[in-house]
Amino acid sequence: MRDMEYIEFKILSAIAYDHTTNPRNYGPLRKFDSHARITDSCGDTMAFWLTVSNGKVERVSFVTDGCESSLACGSMANTLAEGKRIEDAAALRQEDILNALGGLPSELEHCALLAANTLKAACEYYLKHHKGE
Repeated sequence: MRDMEYIEFKILSAIAYDHTTNPRNYGPLRKFDSHARITDSCGDTMAFWLTVSNGKVERVSFVTDGCESSLACGSMANTLAEGKRIEDAAALRQEDILNALGGLPSELEHCALLAANTLKAACEYYLKHHKGE
């Protein structure tokens, strides 16, 4: 394990550590209604896939090539989005993810922004291309 990874594990909350070591819904969906992929200024990339039924996020999954904090943030973002109306999932913010994780050190908070932005992009793509369904 790299030194930064070790340091990061030691400073994560129990909830964030759990989402890092046991990410929820990791991996692309085979069938999906929407997808978005964003690369952050730090070089981390995150992607989300959504299936939507009756205006609600039925299934959501993600992948990231980023650090442990990116993994935790992506996992928490999809946990928060699942079952919500697509508009409510699109409205999830960086602060919502950070609060649900029990916080992150300030130098890692950008990972929650990446997760929120990528989820929002997937939701907005769905809303733009599936109006009236």
